[in-house]
Amino acid sequence: MSLVQSEPSARSRSDTTHHAFAVEVDDTTVGIVIRDSGNDYTFIAAAPDFYPLDQRRFASPAAAQRAATALAADRRGTLRSLAAR
Repeated sequence: MSLVQSEPSARSRSDTTHHAFAVEVDDTTVGIVIRDSGNDYTFIAAAPDFYPLDQRRFASPAAAQRAATALAADRRGTLRSLAAR
């Protein structure tokens, strides 16, 4: 799991209030977070399993990362419990 900061575009180099980070779980990019005009970050899902987090706002990229990791762990636990039946 990691957060990867994107390279700033020519347009965003002059505007430091916008930052984007890739959110990865198990070496797979599951979404990105984009800093909005305030201090929050909006999660944009890149994988169907992470649609429940789509458009949710987080206080930091790390908070979004924790939510994505928890969602992945919960889904793995759900799948294991269904397989055990």
